[in-house]
Amino acid sequence: MDYMKKLLPILAFLVTLASCRERPAVVRDTIPYVKQIAVDTTGAFALVSTYRTAGTKGSIAVIGEPDPASRLASFLMAADNVDNIDGKPAPDRLPDFAGESFDIILDLYNAPYIRMAASSPDSLREVAVRNAVTAVDTVAYSNALDPKSRLVTSRAKVFVLASSLLSEYGKFDIDTLFKMAGREPLILTPVEAMLKTAADAGFKSVAVWAPEEARSAYEHVARTLVPQMDVTVVSTTGNGILRPAFRDMLRIYRSLKPGTNLDAVLLDSFLVDVEELESEKEHIHRQITEEDMAFDRILMPHFRFIEPNASLTSALYRLLREKNMFTHNIAYPTVRYYQTEENRDGEFVPVEVSASYLSSRSNPAPYVPDID
Repeated sequence: MDYMKKLLPILAFLVTLASCRERPAVVRDTIPYVKQIAVDTTGAFALVSTYRTAGTKGSIAVIGEPDPASRLASFLMAADNVDNIDGKPAPDRLPDFAGESFDIILDLYNAPYIRMAASSPDSLREVAVRNAVTAVDTVAYSNALDPKSRLVTSRAKVFVLASSLLSEYGKFDIDTLFKMAGREPLILTPVEAMLKTAADAGFKSVAVWAPEEARSAYEHVARTLVPQMDVTVVSTTGNGILRPAFRDMLRIYRSLKPGTNLDAVLLDSFLVDVEELESEKEHIHRQITEEDMAFDRILMPHFRFIEPNASLTSALYRLLREKNMFTHNIAYPTVRYYQTEENRDGEFVPVEVSASYLSSRSNPAPYVPDID
């Protein structure tokens, strides 16, 4: 134990350098909770050491607040955007994630994250790490107050963070912990997924419509992932009505970037009604008022909205295909939902709540592909 205590600061420093080698010169330190785990090699650190990315076994863990995480889960379960044989962008009436298992961790106990990001960002970083460790554990519960009500779960092979705040306050620490255990975690975030979607489309100028608390998440990633792209984060404080809020966003963007056109707006929300935004965009194109004409001059002809559900769905498919991690089972994807609740010791634990969240498709008849 004394040896580990002496070695830990050196390991933490070296891993931090490795994790940040593409960042500017400032070296970021991990949170005390990660260092605490690394010292106690018999507990969470041992779980992290079991993490594997080779082969096809393991689940896909989606981690976030209940509404965003469950909305993303619905997208992933229903996705049929590519041909499962050759990966080309053409639906084939076979779910893109056929045969995969999804564990959805609905972090009710710690929501809303925006409150934690504003008041105690290190606490949010710890929450992210705790949920990642939960995803590689094989134990969950059917009742938070009964420690004997244990359930067997699968270990995660990929982590999908359904929150831009977890991207900023948590991904680095999850990555650091796993690298301390000699593992390379596969972590997807909406921030990276949406920025990559914009880059793949060849876009040069985008606005990110996000709360102020998420600003640094996008600015940090943009500097390293898409340095050639002009990325402007815009926050609005409107009345909560989508169409006027979109116009407020365009007004702010015009004031921040006069004379600059927009290729896309990245939407920092898993719940936003994109169809309503598209309708407002078409209204602007009709140029009924002088403001409409001014806004229309900003929006490029190929302008589009980029939202996290579709971007993460594409990113996950691409990752599993590139890493050869698909199960290749001809069956509907399966999903289990876990909600974080407080146990007798005042800790948050995962409690299965599948009955409350599964849709009618979650327990279908065996899948039989269509034959033309």
